[in-house]
Amino acid sequence: MRRYLWTLLASTALIMGAQAQWTEVGDAGDLPETAQATGTNTTTPLPSISGALSADDVDMFAIYIADPATFQAATNSTTTNFDSQLWLFDVNGNGIVHDDDSAGGLRSRISNANNCIPGPGIYYIAISRYNRDARNCDDAAMWTSASNACAVPGRGRVASWSGSTAAGSYEIVLTGAFTAPLGNDPADCPPFDGWDETSNGGGDAGDQIETAQSTGSDPIGRIRGSIGAANDVDIYAIYIENPSIFSASTVGGTSLDTALWLFDADGKGVLLNDDDPDATTGLQSRIDNRGGQITAGTYYLAVSLSPRRAAGCEGGLIWQTTPYRSLRAPDGPEATSRLGGWSGSSSSTGQYIITLTGVRGATAGNPADCPPPAPWDEQYYGGGDAGDLPATAQLVTLPDQTPCTTPVNRIRGTLDASDVDMYVIYIQDPASFVASTVGTTSWDTQLWLFRCDGTGVVANDDSSGLQSRIDNSVNCITEAGVYLLAISRYNRDPIDSNGQALWSTGALSCASNTNPIANWTGTTSAAGQYNITLQGAYFVTDQGCAGSCDGSNCEGDVNNDGQVDDADLLVVLFNFGCFGFGCEGDLNNDTTVDDADLLIVLFNFGCGS
Repeated sequence: MRRYLWTLLASTALIMGAQAQWTEVGDAGDLPETAQATGTNTTTPLPSISGALSADDVDMFAIYIADPATFQAATNSTTTNFDSQLWLFDVNGNGIVHDDDSAGGLRSRISNANNCIPGPGIYYIAISRYNRDARNCDDAAMWTSASNACAVPGRGRVASWSGSTAAGSYEIVLTGAFTAPLGNDPADCPPFDGWDETSNGGGDAGDQIETAQSTGSDPIGRIRGSIGAANDVDIYAIYIENPSIFSASTVGGTSLDTALWLFDADGKGVLLNDDDPDATTGLQSRIDNRGGQITAGTYYLAVSLSPRRAAGCEGGLIWQTTPYRSLRAPDGPEATSRLGGWSGSSSSTGQYIITLTGVRGATAGNPADCPPPAPWDEQYYGGGDAGDLPATAQLVTLPDQTPCTTPVNRIRGTLDASDVDMYVIYIQDPASFVASTVGTTSWDTQLWLFRCDGTGVVANDDSSGLQSRIDNSVNCITEAGVYLLAISRYNRDPIDSNGQALWSTGALSCASNTNPIANWTGTTSAAGQYNITLQGAYFVTDQGCAGSCDGSNCEGDVNNDGQVDDADLLVVLFNFGCFGFGCEGDLNNDTTVDDADLLIVLFNFGCGS
C-alpha cells in the first residue's frame, strides 16, 4: 500500500512538473513588441496566467495554440476582481478574437467557437479592464462586437489602447494553451497616408482662425490629430478644389463624440454637423456639399468634441445647439459673425482621423480681426485675468467713457479651473440694478456683490436653471456707490479670514456674515466663457474704490464728501497700520493702511474744496 502511494505521488509530481502556471514578472507590456514570454518552448501546457493591472494598464502574453478547436481562455471570477476583457492577436499583432462578459457576470471567455483562430501557432493574449479597448494604426476600433467576436477584417495590427481604467488583479484560466517565447518583431505601423497634426504640422493645431494649422499644398485624403486636453479644438486650413465631391468625416476614424465645422476664408461659418446626418446611431460627424453652399477655395475645417460650440465675436453661438444629425448652415444668434471663440466644456481627450475627399492642403491666412467687443471684456479691455479679491479686482473703466454716467450693459470673461473674476462697478440707483447670466452662459454660475471693504451685500445661485441673477428685490443694497461684482462656478464660495462662509444660502439673499471676504473655498473645473448682462451699472473712475462719483472725483476722498481735507487725513492716521480687507483708509486697496495711503491724501489735499 505504501509503495502504491509513493508511486501515485511521484506520478502526480511529474504531471504537475510538466505544466507551467505563469505569473506576471514585473509589468507585461500592452503591445507585441513589449509582451511577456511565458516560456522557452511550445510543448509545455500552460493552465493559467496571473498578474495585476495598474490604472489604464493592459497586459499581453505570448502563448502557443496547437489545436484551435480545443483552445479556451477565461477569467477566473474568484481571483479576478474587476470587469475583464480578453483579446487574442496573431504573431504580427493583428486582431483575432475578443470577448467581454460571455462567461457570465463580468467574466470574459474566448474560444474558437466562431472560427476566428486560423490555425496552430504563437499568439498574444491580452487582458484589460472594461473599457480599455484595442485600437489599430489608424486609431480605429479593431472589433465592432464584444461577444467572442472575430476582429473586423482589414483593421490591421494593434497599435494602442483607449479608455481609462482603475487597477486590479486577475487570473486567466487556459485550456489547450502552451508556453511560448515571443515571436519575431512585428512590422511597425506604416507611415500615415495623410496630414498628421504633430509629425507634419509640428504640434497642436490652434482653436482660432489666426492659429489654424497650414496643411501644405498636396492632395489630402486624411487628417490625423489629437484632442489633447480638456476643451481643445483643432482647426486646419484646407483648399476645396472639387466642391461637388467634397466631404469630411470622422465616421470610423475615432471613438470620440465629434463635431465638424467649416468656416470660409474670412472665418465665417459655412457648415456644421454633430452626429452623422446619414445614420441613426453613432456620435461621429460628416459634412459635404449636398446643400450647394461650397465653392472652390480656401476654408478652415475645425474638429471639436460635443458640447464644445463655435461662438461669434460677441460670445453668442454661430450655430444653435440643436438639432443633431443634420447638416446645417449657421442658424444661431451670431450666424453672420466670424469665429470669435468657443463655449461649452468637454473633458474628453483622444485621437481622431478626418477622412476627406476633394481636398488639398492650404496655407492659413490672416482674416480681419473681430471688431472691438461691445461689452466690457476681461481680456480686451481689462488686459488679462480679473482678480478674485478686492485688491485685484478689475476696474471697469475706459478713457472714452464717463465714469458714473456711462452705463455698462455687459461684462464678458472666461473662468479657468477654480477661478473667480471680480469687477469694480458703480451702482447709481440700487432699485434698478440687475446682474444676470440667465440665457447668456452655459454653465452653473454664481453671482456675488460686495462693498469695497470686502463685506458681502447680495448673492444668488440658480435663479433660472443653473444660471444666476442678483437685484435689489431683497433690499440688500442700501445706497448708491462703488461695488465689487464677482462671478464663480458652483461651488466656489467666498469665506472670511476664519474660513466661515459669507452667505448661508444659494437663494437671492443678503450676506449672513458681516466679515469681509478673505478667500474662496471649493474647487471647480474650467468653466469657459461667461456673459453677465447688467442694468443700472456704470463705469467707475480709474481710482476704483478710492474714487468718487459725486462730481469731484478726488483721489484721497476717504469719507466721500467730495473733498480731500483734514477729515480724510485723520481717517488714514487713526487707521494707520491696519491690515486686511475692510480697513478704512486703505485708499490703494492693497489691504494695508500705510505711507502709500497717507501720500495719496497729502498729494490731493484740497481737491474739491
